[in-house]
Amino acid sequence: MRTRVACLGIRKLARGRGTRFPVRLPYAAGAALCCLLAASCGGGLLSELGRPLGDPSTAAPAVASFIAENRVEVSWPVDVNTDQFILERAADAAALSFQAVYTGTDTTYTDTQCSDQERYLYRLTRTRGTRSFGPSEAVMGVASSVCRDSLEPNDQEAAATPLGSTLAANLYYYCSLAQPAGVSLVQQDVDWYAVSVPAHRQANIVVTQGSLAGGSVSTWMYFYLKGANPVQIVNNQAIPLPNYADQAVSFRFKVYPVPSSFTVGGGGSLITYTISLNSITSLP
Repeated sequence: MRTRVACLGIRKLARGRGTRFPVRLPYAAGAALCCLLAASCGGGLLSELGRPLGDPSTAAPAVASFIAENRVEVSWPVDVNTDQFILERAADAAALSFQAVYTGTDTTYTDTQCSDQERYLYRLTRTRGTRSFGPSEAVMGVASSVCRDSLEPNDQEAAATPLGSTLAANLYYYCSLAQPAGVSLVQQDVDWYAVSVPAHRQANIVVTQGSLAGGSVSTWMYFYLKGANPVQIVNNQAIPLPNYADQAVSFRFKVYPVPSSFTVGGGGSLITYTISLNSITSLP
């Protein structure tokens, strides 16, 4: 008598001398296979079989500094090929010593174990099963008791801050002591501004750096006007923006760090400054 087939639709097709024929499974074996497939449909075996076969990314995480007092925000994108993320941190030094600060499936990490004006490097390793992918290239974050100024984000020309009355801002530049080959570990701020100057008139911009003496003292900042060469800003000295056109013109310019000034005696620093549209005058 023929053996019963345990589960409908389970058959094995064999080939022999060009002939196809069904091979029936014994009842016990078929029942076991049916149970295995039924159980796996809930997300076990079949979910793993349906998972993408690619390796996890080895991209570096993103770092945000100066968002909150003495905190660094680290984030990375979801990766369907990753089982777990391992985030490592090292205090900035010529010789780095990384230690794991987070292991899990989240895609954000807030580092609150930071000291004011200290620099930290972060790198990410992704795991899949027993295999590890990474670590990524390191990125740098900076802890500070001073947060971004209220004009941010104005680090792109398209987001330039309109300049009218006197505005207060800050500017920073930090560079890691550990510089891997081909990698520049720098965090710096750039501030863009816009000012409208009437026809045949001149705007006079004045920048004052906090903690600097008055008079003709060079600041730690460059001034760059589109279409012109950068110049180092002199403290409290007017920067002219003449408009020779027959109609009003909107000038866009940026203020950014002089790196050598910010890194004297260490890996970087933060300054405060004010900027104002001091006057609109006739052309000289």
